[in-house]
Amino acid sequence: MIYKKSILIIDDMKHIRDILWFSLKQEGYRPILAENGQRGLDCLFDKENRVDLVILDVMMPKMDGFQVLEKIRTSNDPASKTPVIMLTAKAQKEAVIKGLSMGASDYVLKPYKFTELLSKVQNLIG
Repeated sequence: MIYKKSILIIDDMKHIRDILWFSLKQEGYRPILAENGQRGLDCLFDKENRVDLVILDVMMPKMDGFQVLEKIRTSNDPASKTPVIMLTAKAQKEAVIKGLSMGASDYVLKPYKFTELLSKVQNLIG
């Protein structure tokens, strides 16, 4: 199978990572999984990986999604321009505004419909 684009999924919940991996793979994407923020940053900034989009959870231990997003956007690495979709249960208006103002490309609330998330992915990276 020829994959369309690579998508890095950063989420501490294994079942979310697994569902996204399966669903995105079915659509022809190459999912890359990271179980925490630091591992996600390592994957994103690894020159061997080409990441076209990041799907990022907010509520994670040690380093939350806002901290990860800040590290991505303030980096001098070319990967700092990678589109990021925040996928989270953190639904407060302030959290949505914070994520978008920090440079998230979009903000999707859990529970989510995969068709909605896929539409946003396609709009950002084709």
